[in-house]
Amino acid sequence: MGVAASSPALELPDLLLLAGPDKENGHLQLLGLFPLQFVQLFVHDESRQQLKVKFRTGRAFYLQLRSPPETRDCEFGRWVRLLYRLRFHSPTCAVPFTHEDTAPEEEEEEEEEVKEGQLQPPEFQATEARLDPQVSELWGL
Repeated sequence: MGVAASSPALELPDLLLLAGPDKENGHLQLLGLFPLQFVQLFVHDESRQQLKVKFRTGRAFYLQLRSPPETRDCEFGRWVRLLYRLRFHSPTCAVPFTHEDTAPEEEEEEEEEVKEGQLQPPEFQATEARLDPQVSELWGL
């Protein structure tokens, strides 16, 4: 799975790319390209590092992160931050992101942050970098 921007002028990606190994030679081939406005992205199981992709038709895919053990936590963290940005930094909030099993105490903390006018945790505010709109980037792992 990956995400990409359809235009270099976009600040965030707007396309979901799904790929898989070719049956004949095992090379990676593109299976689908979907506008993110028609897709819901979830963290399905954080402990197993699984994501859920749900289409408006109701069809869902569960994706398992497959990467070397020494980089797995870092790569999953990048996906979670990307999903967060897609949800809370989208001008129209057209790309919904939710965590399916949020603990009650986490919900209370999130409500307090929203009340304070902060949509993102303070530690991320200083570290977020803006994308160069002149460069079209492919986001993915």
